[in-house]
Amino acid sequence: MTDDSTEEAPTAEVPVDAQSSSGPEHEANQGAAGSSALQELLELSRQQRLQELREAPTGELKTDEAGPAGGQSPKTTTAKSRPKSDSRGASQRIAQRVARRTVGRLVTGASVNTQPVPIVTALKGSPYKAPVQANEPNEDEARMVLDLAADIAAIMMRAGAGTSDIEVSVIAACASFGLTTAQVDLTSNTLTVHYSTSDGRLMTVMRVNRGESIHFAKLGSVHKLVTDLVAGNLGFNDARSRLDAIRYQRRPYQEWFVTGAWGLMVGSLVVLLGGGVVASGLGIVMSILISQFGKLIRRTTLPGFFITTLQAAFATLVAMAAGNFGIIESPQYLVAAGIVLLLPTQSLYSSVQDALTNFPLTAAGRMVGVVLTLAGIVSGLALGVVTGEAIGLDPIEVLVPKTGVHVLTAIVSLVAATVVSMAGVVGMQSTRRFILPAAFVGLASYITMTSLTILAIDNVLASLLAATVTGFLARPLSLRLGAPAIVLMIPAIYTLLQGLSIFTAVYQIVAESETTSFAVGLSSLFTAILANAALAVGAVLGSYLARPLKNLKADAVEKTAESARSAESTMTMDTVESRE
Repeated sequence: MTDDSTEEAPTAEVPVDAQSSSGPEHEANQGAAGSSALQELLELSRQQRLQELREAPTGELKTDEAGPAGGQSPKTTTAKSRPKSDSRGASQRIAQRVARRTVGRLVTGASVNTQPVPIVTALKGSPYKAPVQANEPNEDEARMVLDLAADIAAIMMRAGAGTSDIEVSVIAACASFGLTTAQVDLTSNTLTVHYSTSDGRLMTVMRVNRGESIHFAKLGSVHKLVTDLVAGNLGFNDARSRLDAIRYQRRPYQEWFVTGAWGLMVGSLVVLLGGGVVASGLGIVMSILISQFGKLIRRTTLPGFFITTLQAAFATLVAMAAGNFGIIESPQYLVAAGIVLLLPTQSLYSSVQDALTNFPLTAAGRMVGVVLTLAGIVSGLALGVVTGEAIGLDPIEVLVPKTGVHVLTAIVSLVAATVVSMAGVVGMQSTRRFILPAAFVGLASYITMTSLTILAIDNVLASLLAATVTGFLARPLSLRLGAPAIVLMIPAIYTLLQGLSIFTAVYQIVAESETTSFAVGLSSLFTAILANAALAVGAVLGSYLARPLKNLKADAVEKTAESARSAESTMTMDTVESRE
């Protein structure tokens, strides 16, 4: 496909006398429109020329009749008047020839610049890059296809999918049923799908997402549905039935089990940072208390910023109290693990992905939520530290002791990183078959990060490179298992999040001393936030680098599509009875 087919040129409208009965999509109408426009232009030029000829003899005749009376020769008068008329006629003829050529280029030839850009071009590089396209449906069927595609997007938006994944899924569904000229507009929490039939009738379907409820198992089911549509293995009736079943799909884990998984992740993060067994157990209890405390506050319809602030303050007070009573020796690890629990990991990744994939408005909306959540965490940490000091609790020692690399410590850290990723899968409501792949990706990411840290690589750069490994491994594995890359990406990133650096920076800002100042703490906070943002950038980069790696299912879909095209087979839509 040439570059001209990927950009839509301005459409030139030319008046025509009549249209062919075969419809505006037929190629013969272009020639008829061009001939009619050219005939009108030639007729206009002929009338102008006749008007000039009517005026020219009159002037010459008056001059000739006045010649004998004045004693002047007619030849002399004619010779003086002709150059003026010839010059004016020559310039008009040149202008007419230029106009004919211009109009001829616009209304004739096989140029496709005035045709709409095929929607399947947006699927390049996606898992649905080779859809088996059906014949164009009628108006009623097209309306039902648009509703199906919009419902797919609504489920994905609520389940926590990225904007680019939602767009390619809608485009693939529309193209599979023959709506190759549909246009998708996805902005923040609103989706609009436009389609124009062959006879010019416009249809628009819109969906609005009122809130997210993370459910990665639904994303995997929707991904399988769209994959079957792209392969041509599913008709409309079956697709609608499967989508209705996905809409009411139950979560794979009970709420109490998910809460326990988050607690296990926090306890493992404490071990990963260097805490002991007692601190790990206390982290599990603290995580459960934070979750229940947050659910209790949400009943008051309090904005999320204040809820996050109170949860961060609660985690800080628990850690300070445990340190003062001698229960644990390093309470800073407990606070850091609690911060990781509160960080908007999924929103941060999605906002960066939207910004890098040409969805600036959606990225800006998500980023506002991320900034507010981070501000709530920082405010809660500051509130907890100030409150703790006010009630007589000793301050937390934020310095992390440097230790060498020991075999036992390394083994424990690797096990903890594995548990963190596995718990993340449960927390994000993914199915059980993603637990082991997520553990593998998270372990590889943690090993990369640890190796770069030992080599004294800058923290931000190390975060970027480690997250790149995460994205590079997560995309092919998730597609091989029949799910989008985000299903494995988010659980694996939890092993790389840096909550301790955020707490250290906030503590430096709140508790100024001779060795630290507000400026130093603010600089440290900016660096900590930048390091966490680098994780999202690296994950997106790794996902793009992994695009050339074709999984087996993608190959099967592409081969099916190619065989269908070579056999010139078309998929017809099932006959759908109108709903009363």
